[in-house]
Amino acid sequence: MMGMGRGGFGPGSMVRGGMSGGSGWSSAASEKPEFKTSPWQIARRLGGLMGEYRRHLVLALLSVLASSGLQMFMPLAFKHVIDSTIPSGNTNELLWIGVGLTVAQVVRYALTYGERYLIMLVAQQLVYRVAKDLFEHIQRLSLRFFERWGTGEIISRTTNEIQVLQQAINGGTVRAMVSVFNMIAFAVIMFALSWQLALLVYLTVPLLAIASTVTAEKLRVRYIRVQEKIADVNNVLQENISGVRVSKAFAREGEQRRRFYEENRGNLSANMSTASVQAVATPAIQMISALGMALVLGVGSWQILAGTLTVGTMVAFVSYLIQFYQPVEDLIRVNNTLQQTLAAAERIFEFIDEQPDVVERPDAITLTGVRGAITFEHVTFAYEPGRPVLHDVSLEAQPGQIVALVGHTGSGKTTMVNLIPRFYDPDGGRLTVDGHDLRDVTLKSLRDHIAVVIQETFLFGATIRDNIRYGRLDATDEEVVAAAKEAHADEFISQLADGYDSWAGEGGVLLSRGQRQRISLARAILKDPRILILDEATSDVDTETEVLIQRALETVMKGRTTFVIAHRLSTIRNAHQIVVLDHGRVMERGTHAELLATQGHYRQLYDAQFAGQESLQERIDRVNRVIQPVKGEARARSAIGEPAGLSRA
Repeated sequence: MMGMGRGGFGPGSMVRGGMSGGSGWSSAASEKPEFKTSPWQIARRLGGLMGEYRRHLVLALLSVLASSGLQMFMPLAFKHVIDSTIPSGNTNELLWIGVGLTVAQVVRYALTYGERYLIMLVAQQLVYRVAKDLFEHIQRLSLRFFERWGTGEIISRTTNEIQVLQQAINGGTVRAMVSVFNMIAFAVIMFALSWQLALLVYLTVPLLAIASTVTAEKLRVRYIRVQEKIADVNNVLQENISGVRVSKAFAREGEQRRRFYEENRGNLSANMSTASVQAVATPAIQMISALGMALVLGVGSWQILAGTLTVGTMVAFVSYLIQFYQPVEDLIRVNNTLQQTLAAAERIFEFIDEQPDVVERPDAITLTGVRGAITFEHVTFAYEPGRPVLHDVSLEAQPGQIVALVGHTGSGKTTMVNLIPRFYDPDGGRLTVDGHDLRDVTLKSLRDHIAVVIQETFLFGATIRDNIRYGRLDATDEEVVAAAKEAHADEFISQLADGYDSWAGEGGVLLSRGQRQRISLARAILKDPRILILDEATSDVDTETEVLIQRALETVMKGRTTFVIAHRLSTIRNAHQIVVLDHGRVMERGTHAELLATQGHYRQLYDAQFAGQESLQERIDRVNRVIQPVKGEARARSAIGEPAGLSRA
């Protein structure tokens, strides 16, 4: 329903990136990534999300600090053993030092276990919370959001990017924080052991800082591109799976393979670009570390030969030097993860910062006792600024009336009915229900009194019972069956192997079009709305199914204010008023007979679209008279002269 009556501006044309290239397919990631937020702002927001788990993080941090502290004593113990214990031949002291080091290692392992468990706990809790908050926020957004972003893009940001956050926490982020402390501690200890050798080590620190800074921004740019390419791959997968019947029907499997190959190749290129930066950064850090080690070994060996440095001090210094450079390499590795995390977080926050176009006023009232009077008062609306779809539309529907909207494709029919449940707000004028401006009532209370049945019926991947109960979740099984009977769906459901517990398939793919439409009508009947919106539910089905659906429609429309986008003569003929739209303007309004008599727009539309349905409608009317009251689908088929049994329309 969303994609009709928009003058070419439906969801497909509004996906980010539009159409590009000779292939005609969108490729959002072909554009250069743009950073809307500074890394520090993103980091602060991430810190705010993790603030709830401050106690766990502090405990993990203390565990790492304690473990690092124990580790720092080991080289000093080695120095003492080499310079004092061994030369003195004190075996008891050597034994106690060995026991002490063993106990220290056991304690370190226990601390490491606790730290990693706490970090994993925080990571899982954070992923759960961010995913929940992001999904709940997306549910509150207006339809424009879903029209602007592709399905694959939304799925990618609610899955892949959140997993990146989890990996960042699990990937040693807390230990990286401690690494800074360790580096300072090691630097101080090395200076105490030998200030000359320590100064040689300090000379390499600026080189390490430059290498880290240069690679940081390059990685962030590339990680954003990687995330975008993943979203593009997801888009192609989603479209191909959803449209598999179309691609097979037109023998376009090769085209689909080519599209996936191109997007997947782009994903590979983006990842290789990131890997190339990592491949340069890591050896550069190792080369600088090797340079520092070579200087220390050379000068230290000379000092040992000169008698100004002991062997034990040299061994301890080298041990600390290795541990000094190890955090640097850890920080570079964590920097890679951090840049990927910042890229993912920016994309998550971009969705979280989205604001709905349709907002509820703080003082909105709750609709009660709805009668169903709907009024359009000089309504104008545009999907894009400066390109209005509706122009000064005014009409009034009394409670219980059937209003049929007719007009050529793009005339604004779907746009009009989309304004009633406030999928969008008008740019000018207003809509009222029982005299209340729709913007003055709560969205939930408004939509609680509205049911929508569209031509392309959507069913969830659940049982038939659950799909019908979606209209009212607290309905009993008996009420579900009663609604199905009113929609003339009970007979075909009862003939299925598992009856109401039969699986509908994704999107209802395991059922015929007519069966899906009747389940959708049953869902609307179960909701028992005061206002009903129908995108004519009897198009493109066989005659016997149309007989049953028309009778179901008579049931579901009875006593309800109904807006119908009409494609069938039966609906138009029985409507209390017909509204003729042309390019977003109301051209005529009246009953079927009145409008035929005027010989105006409606007459031309009738002659072009509806006059050919008269013989078919007469046949349907004759069948209806024969089978009143309808005893079932088989009898409807029999009355038409076709064999009974289930078919896929």
